[in-house]
Amino acid sequence: MARVKVNTAVAGASGSGPRYAALARVLAGEIGSGRFPVGALMPTEAQLQARFDVSRHTVREALRELKARGLIVARAGVGTTVRASAPPSRFVQGVGTLQDLVHFFESTRMRTLARRVVIADAAMAEKLSMKVGQEWHEAELLRYGPDGERPVAATSIFVRPEHADVLLEVDTSRVPVFSLVERRHAVRLAEVRQRIAAVHLGRPAARRLSARAGAPALEIVRSYLDDRERTTMVAVGLYPSDRFVHSTRFRIHGE
Repeated sequence: MARVKVNTAVAGASGSGPRYAALARVLAGEIGSGRFPVGALMPTEAQLQARFDVSRHTVREALRELKARGLIVARAGVGTTVRASAPPSRFVQGVGTLQDLVHFFESTRMRTLARRVVIADAAMAEKLSMKVGQEWHEAELLRYGPDGERPVAATSIFVRPEHADVLLEVDTSRVPVFSLVERRHAVRLAEVRQRIAAVHLGRPAARRLSARAGAPALEIVRSYLDDRERTTMVAVGLYPSDRFVHSTRFRIHGE
């Protein structure tokens, strides 16, 4: 079989990701085209190394990516087989930097369901890093992925009263709300704190998401702090497990 070298210029270009991601895209395309049909065995790691002239690490990371997408599955004593010709309809969020977070928001759209003024009580203040009695302006939203068929999340965004005007632009702007706050009000965000918890959807959220009450979900709470360490904005998202995957990659550097 002829060697096919992954185009390192493309793989290293801004926005296209590392080399393993380029290989994963090639293999995903071949699975989608039927070159490797559902149920078929994938080539071994050694065969992929030889064909694409890449390292073992690149091959393993590419296969790991395809497994995360639900395209292939590894079975002991059998090998790696094709599980699906296309990823299941779940939105994958890969976040390692604030720029990744911006890309995630730019690839989704939101629809406002309601806006209101709330006063933080003790429970809300503890959960969302607010002060008891503090006034916040809240937008209740549904977030849609690129396919736009059904919401991938029910989200509530809280901003300070002096920044409330940005909530009027949520439906039409593809810019993240925290970026709108920075640009319009000259706020300098210095830190994002994130907490992820496994929860079950309550009835109100399940109705908004057209999901089953009690279904498993991820609750992601992000608090945005300015350079004076004040909480400037808080976003609370409920992501049903059958529609969303949160993917994080850690790079390990030797001492």
